[in-house]
Amino acid sequence: MQSAPPPSRRYQIGVESLHDDRDLRMVLTREAFEAEAEKRGLAVDGTMDRIELGRRLTSYIESKPASADGLAASDRVMPSWMPPGVTFPIMWLLVVAPLRAFSSSLIYEASTNRLNEAHLNDPVLLWLIFHLAIGDTWNTVNNVEKRLGAATVGVVLVFLSSVYAAAQYYAVDPLAGGLLGLTSVWIAVAGALVTDTWRLNGGGDGNEPLYPYKKEGMKSITRFWFED
Repeated sequence: MQSAPPPSRRYQIGVESLHDDRDLRMVLTREAFEAEAEKRGLAVDGTMDRIELGRRLTSYIESKPASADGLAASDRVMPSWMPPGVTFPIMWLLVVAPLRAFSSSLIYEASTNRLNEAHLNDPVLLWLIFHLAIGDTWNTVNNVEKRLGAATVGVVLVFLSSVYAAAQYYAVDPLAGGLLGLTSVWIAVAGALVTDTWRLNGGGDGNEPLYPYKKEGMKSITRFWFED
C-alpha cells in the first residue's frame, strides 16, 4: 500500500492550476496554502485528493477576470464615470459624518422640550442608528464579501432608511431633517454606482444574481461564529 504524502508536500499536486495566481503558487506547504486559500474563500483542507483540489483551483482561476498583463485580477470592472478614489473618504468623513453629527445635535437639543430633558435615547435618534446598522451590513456585503448583486439590492435599503431617518428628523426640527436629507443625495449617487458596477460585472446577463449565493468550491469570507 502506498503511503500518503507528507503534510508539507500534500499540496504539491495540482500545481498546474496555479499558473494565474502568483501568490498561491509561491506557497506550497500545507499550512501556508490553507491560509492563502482561506483569504480567497477557497474551501480546501488537508484531506482533499488531487482531483478535487485541482477542480476547485481551476474553478477559482477561471472565475477571476483577466487583467491587462494576462494574470488573474480580483478587481471588479468599474463604471467609466466613477469619481476619483479620494472622493469617497472626503465625502464620508468630511461631509456626510459632520452632517449626521450636527443634525443629531439639533435633535438632541430639541429633546429637552419633548422628553423633559436632553436624551441620547431619543426615539428619533434611534432611526439614524437603524440606518447606520443597515449601512454597516451593506458595507460588508459590498466591500468585504464583494457580492455585487446583493449589494445592489442592499443599497436600496440603505437609501430608504436614510430618507426615513431624515423625515423623522424633519418632523422635530426642519433644519436637522434638511441637513440629514443631504446625505441621502450622496447615498443615491453611491447606489447608482453600485448598480452600474453590478451591470458591468455580469448583472445584465444573469451571471451575478441579485441575491447572496455561494460558488461551488468556495466559502463565504464572513461567517457566523458557530460555523467551522
